[in-house]
Amino acid sequence: MINKWPFWFVVVVALIGILVYRKTIPAETIPSPPPKRIAFVTGGTGDYWQAAINGAKAAAEERGIELVVKMPEQAENAAEQMELLSAVATAKVDAVAVSPLDESGQISVINALAAEKPVVTFDSDAPQSTRHGYVGTSNYSAGQMAGTLVKTAIPNGGKVVVLMANTSKLNMQDRKAGFQMRIAESPVPEESTVDPRYNVIDYLTDDGDSQKCEELLNTKLDEHPDLACVVAMNSRQGPIVARVLKQRDLVGQVKAITFDTPQETLAAVDEGVVFATIAQDPYAYGYEAVVMIDKLCRGDKRYLPVVGRGAMHVSVEPIKQADVADFRKRASSRP
Repeated sequence: MINKWPFWFVVVVALIGILVYRKTIPAETIPSPPPKRIAFVTGGTGDYWQAAINGAKAAAEERGIELVVKMPEQAENAAEQMELLSAVATAKVDAVAVSPLDESGQISVINALAAEKPVVTFDSDAPQSTRHGYVGTSNYSAGQMAGTLVKTAIPNGGKVVVLMANTSKLNMQDRKAGFQMRIAESPVPEESTVDPRYNVIDYLTDDGDSQKCEELLNTKLDEHPDLACVVAMNSRQGPIVARVLKQRDLVGQVKAITFDTPQETLAAVDEGVVFATIAQDPYAYGYEAVVMIDKLCRGDKRYLPVVGRGAMHVSVEPIKQADVADFRKRASSRP
């Protein structure tokens, strides 16, 4: 009978060696599995959010990831988005990308999600939460750009009204702060902190209601027939402003500065109805959010879950009448 003892001895020694090796190598060198399903939660519907979804889908398809898209039916409706996030918490997803509509009110649900899986914010951030990363513009800088465009559009000054979606989203707060800083910059008299040529008469919030936005704007135009400029800080508001100015035959008399590039807004810039719009890149937000999540799930050290780390800022650009054709050409090259 053949003695098999030496063979089993070798096998046991080999197994022990493998176990010892796995315990001694750093944990981060053992690759983590990639995500299989990612929940992608927008702040509403429309061209802007669809562009973000298209970017997220492109990145997900490249990596073999299933994208589960959740879109609040009502724009800027934080309560509806909270319901979607609650559903996501019990869904079989490996990570979450969300554009938070209520930066402070949604911290608890974001923290709860982040305790279980990677969470990345996009478009608007919640930096005080334990989210793992953020992809979007520096909205403070974007607000500064809006202020610069106002001073370019009405160099001799005048009355200005600013339209906002709400005051709960951090991107709205940051845009307002950056805008206020730029409007208050020099040249100013030494004894004054605000350039008297630029009188911001009001910051109006429409809570995601397009009809309310139109009513608020018409009311201010009635109250201030000498209004010089309207600034619309939400993507949905640009087409509304353009329509109102045309209906009231105020094109050229009242300058308009808007955000984002829905087709109606681009057409208004091209026609000279809107002086300029500030183009963000929601496609890049969606794409890079999925890439960031993929890296987090794989254990990439550069995206460790530390508050404030993992932020990726995508630049914005002003689009004036002379820039529309080139912008459209570049945009059409996207999937």
